[in-house]
Amino acid sequence: MLRFIHSYNLQAGFVLCILMLGMIISAEFLMSISMLALMLLAIFQFKDGRLRLREELLDNFKNLYQQKVWLAVMIPFLLVIITAPYSNDDTHYLLERLRIKIPFLILPFAFVSIPSFSKKEYHNLLYIFFILITIASIAVFTNYIAHFEEINLNISKGQPIPTPTNHIRFSLMLAYAIIIGFYLYQKEHFIKYQWEKWLLGIGSVFLLFFIHLLSVRSGLLVFYLTCGIILVRYIILSKKYFLGAFMLLAMISLPLVSYYAIPSLKIKIAYMKYDYLQYKKGNGASYSDSERLQSLHMASKIIQENPIIGIGAGDLRYAMNKKYAEFYPSIKDHERKMPHNEYASILAGAGILGFILFMLYCFYPIFYNRNYQEPMFLAFCLIILFSFMVENTIENALGVALSLLFLLLGLNYLKGEASM
Repeated sequence: MLRFIHSYNLQAGFVLCILMLGMIISAEFLMSISMLALMLLAIFQFKDGRLRLREELLDNFKNLYQQKVWLAVMIPFLLVIITAPYSNDDTHYLLERLRIKIPFLILPFAFVSIPSFSKKEYHNLLYIFFILITIASIAVFTNYIAHFEEINLNISKGQPIPTPTNHIRFSLMLAYAIIIGFYLYQKEHFIKYQWEKWLLGIGSVFLLFFIHLLSVRSGLLVFYLTCGIILVRYIILSKKYFLGAFMLLAMISLPLVSYYAIPSLKIKIAYMKYDYLQYKKGNGASYSDSERLQSLHMASKIIQENPIIGIGAGDLRYAMNKKYAEFYPSIKDHERKMPHNEYASILAGAGILGFILFMLYCFYPIFYNRNYQEPMFLAFCLIILFSFMVENTIENALGVALSLLFLLLGLNYLKGEASM
């Protein structure tokens, strides 16, 4: 009976994770439903025809407490709670922060309650995500070709290529999918047929081309930084210095070749130069890069005035609006941006003390039980950490879901590996 319950929990958790992988690309509402279903699976079970609390519920709470890595994942939510007492000026924004970040509180318990995925199951989930991203990218590429002139004109005005979801978050998913594809190709992974290896290889090359065509700089930056670190790690561990040097040279050359070969990337870089010139001239309103720089300028002022405990996570929007009114009064309310940097957001909202806690969230899962030895887990953590430098990644529901799903999938798999 216990074996049946274990198998049922594992299969149900596996199916719900697949649903989340699909929904994270296109349907945020259904993604939230999948999260809720995972939590309910962790708490309740059907027994003797009735819905009951799980018999292992207390044991799972003990595991959550004993394995401190799961508690570290909760820190982004706790930072909002800790700073709530002095977030007095914008109750609506405070409640919005709590709502958006509550998955950091509930999902670690959901994943600690699911039986550990095997390596095959973990790789299958990554493979399914790779397939979903490839299909979505083919659809985006087809639409780009069909509206080539119109979309390129929009890019020259600072608008992104249309994607199924937020283009920045999509580019982060794309960066991870490329790394997954090449990794599973090297591992000769397949679900049913051996020829699937070639599907992985061809798909990975297409996605590598496509991430340059999409020309979202956040995605490109985190992709190259992550690949650089993984490649250096591979060279050191394998001691294949000649091959490694060749691969590094190829990686460095790829952006240059892409610039001359892919029109959308060339147009994007030209717009970026124009945008920066406008910022230098003081004409930054409504230009994307200028808005980013202005938001960081405002955040730096808040950090300087509240360095130790911050302004309060719930008051960050209020404080940003005050700074905009002081330094950029011509910028209208709807054009004002929150800090385009997660680290700056944390420092402004929770101060240096909160930032220290946030660093625990960032790095403890990587070094816990030497989790950095698992390449796909390390790659995803690096992508998210690098994204924090250019985006406030976990300040919306999609970013929270993206950052949590693969982090918790990896931790769930690795807890099983550690117990073997």
